[in-house]
Amino acid sequence: MISIPRLLLVLSVALFGFGCTPQSGEVTPMEGSLPLPVVPGSPEGIQARPSFQNALQLADSVKVGMPQRVVEAMFGSPDKAGYKEYGRAAGIPWRALVWEWVFQDATPPRALSIVFQQDESGNWRVNHGDWPE
Repeated sequence: MISIPRLLLVLSVALFGFGCTPQSGEVTPMEGSLPLPVVPGSPEGIQARPSFQNALQLADSVKVGMPQRVVEAMFGSPDKAGYKEYGRAAGIPWRALVWEWVFQDATPPRALSIVFQQDESGNWRVNHGDWPE
């Protein structure tokens, strides 16, 4: 006769072993779902820079609090990057990371500027963005 601990061990190995076997092939996206942005570090890397018209549409989906890596996946690496201080007039200065992309396929060329603010964990997140004239 099999002891209870041995029976539990056999059952747990069978349950956990079969439930965790990797599946081969591609993952099928959920019906009606939008594609996820390509994130740095993934096999695909950063997507190529969108055209000006596509960037106009993508810019509408940039939201406050969005992580820096998602923005980079959407627009590619910026043409310009630097730090700027905001909030001095309000008496609460904070350091911002400012990224700018210049789209030469627009006439005249247009630029998208996105300002990031560091969160309490040290991650850069979107504070605001605009298309300066």
